[in-house]
Amino acid sequence: MATPDIIHASLTVTRDYDFPPERVFAAWSSAEAKRQWFGAESDGFEIEEYVLDFRPGGAERCHGRKPGGGTFTNDGVYHYIVDNEKFVFSYFMNIDGAPYSASLTSVELKPHGRGTRLTLTEHNAFLTGKDDNEGRTEGWGWGLGRLEEALKQERLS
Repeated sequence: MATPDIIHASLTVTRDYDFPPERVFAAWSSAEAKRQWFGAESDGFEIEEYVLDFRPGGAERCHGRKPGGGTFTNDGVYHYIVDNEKFVFSYFMNIDGAPYSASLTSVELKPHGRGTRLTLTEHNAFLTGKDDNEGRTEGWGWGLGRLEEALKQERLS
């Protein structure tokens, strides 16, 4: 059986938060805070391992079970960080132990009114033909919505 062609795609998601850039940055840079919105068990996902070392060269790992069965692993590395302003990371995703996608992501945080405008830009290589930009954009929209909920509930400092 032939392997599918690699699908290359880019996406940008913008979200405004009613919190200062320092607070939004802390939600990404603190392992405890990020686990609450990114690595949390929700919507049928079970997290078996979550680790974050937020520094240039530092790694992030989120491993668990998907709703209805099967596993996922998201392994990332942080390449560039400017506190409270921006950062760049790459991550490789496995689904059920098989390579799924590789991505390079940048996040920019800019003051916007009394809050923050977050702009996430991602360049993807989808390896299986089972994911696409629409699905990934939807996934980030869901995750950034969870970030907003966590910020509003003041679970993050």
